[in-house]
Amino acid sequence: MSFARVGLFGQQELREALLGEMAGLRNAVLGWGADELLRMPVNDVIDYLVEQYSVVCPQLDRDNIHQLPVSESTVTVHDIAGRAFPRQATVMTIVVPFQGEARVFRLRPSTYTLRSWDNVQVKEGEVHVRWSGESGAGDAARRHFDSELDDIDKHLATARAQITPHNEQLRSVADRLVQERRAKLLSDRNMESSLGFPVRRREGPTLHAAPVSRRKIVSRPRPEAAGPYTPEPTLAMDDFEDVLRAIRHIRDGLERNPTTVAKLGEEDIRNQILIGLNATFEGQAAGEVFNGNGKTDILVRADGRNIFIAECKIWSGPKAVTEALDEQLLRYLVWRDTKGAFLLFIREGNPSEIIRKAAQRISKHPQCKRALSPQDNERHDFVFEPANDASREIRLAFIPFVLSAPTPRR
Repeated sequence: MSFARVGLFGQQELREALLGEMAGLRNAVLGWGADELLRMPVNDVIDYLVEQYSVVCPQLDRDNIHQLPVSESTVTVHDIAGRAFPRQATVMTIVVPFQGEARVFRLRPSTYTLRSWDNVQVKEGEVHVRWSGESGAGDAARRHFDSELDDIDKHLATARAQITPHNEQLRSVADRLVQERRAKLLSDRNMESSLGFPVRRREGPTLHAAPVSRRKIVSRPRPEAAGPYTPEPTLAMDDFEDVLRAIRHIRDGLERNPTTVAKLGEEDIRNQILIGLNATFEGQAAGEVFNGNGKTDILVRADGRNIFIAECKIWSGPKAVTEALDEQLLRYLVWRDTKGAFLLFIREGNPSEIIRKAAQRISKHPQCKRALSPQDNERHDFVFEPANDASREIRLAFIPFVLSAPTPRR
């Protein structure tokens, strides 16, 4: 395999390369297919863009340096009279592994020390440093290698000081650009529908943005969604939080009356929650906002679809959590941006330990994409995806109810 000179101080500055990455991110958002961008979960798109346009500064692995077999090269030397003659010099080369992008070696940081790097070569994953001199001059060779590596580390440290702020602002920039374009696309769709004329769709397959040619391998695949975007009924995030807030108020009231709650079964407790919710939220024309469907469901429906569902379970071990997810919640929550809640009734045992085990079981479910930062030990949020549709997301709140029976008086 052929090598290229490092060219640490080449034509392109690191600053220009980073600006190019940021411009590439903007172009990627603008070029993303409209239907895809509207259908895909926003966080998946942002995660992909951040990984694509981050720059990974190399880090030398000096603990795993190895050397190539010693060799010779012919050099020209001059005697005291100025006459040239050939001499065989000893050549030693060390190989230094690194993690990161090799292109960073070829970019010029904002500050650098002008020097020659003729003895350094680079390829993907390895830096080769060469020394030539008199046979037996091992100490001189070691000093040379240490000095070269120290200089390379200084160069990378300077580059990293520029790269880190770039990487740190990518997420906020990507989020802003994606949200702005989605808002514009939705506004365009609303304006399109308000005119009242039928829309003639383009013939042929749905247009997709061509992937941007990249210089590095990225593990995260580009998120895609097939078919045109169709607006679907959703529960607004503010309404979702209002519902959860009401559930927690009802929970607090039940926890403060352990004697009364001790006489209630699972379905009775569910009905108490339904009564409280319907007393708080105004009903729709077609019926109540909150309905019981089956033994433990609490749900909101719109246009024939479930947009909020809560599943109630009495803790009987981690298996109860899996059953609630697989047999109820994840069977019904299949629409994009749909929200739900898992209400766990703890009758006995150590509440803190049970809550920890339940949250852990939820986070390890194969359809759980990520656990969000817990607000407190009284609520944990998660993001799930339907089993056969990675383009959709389910927001799930886990709310425990500590309904332990009162301690009898002595």
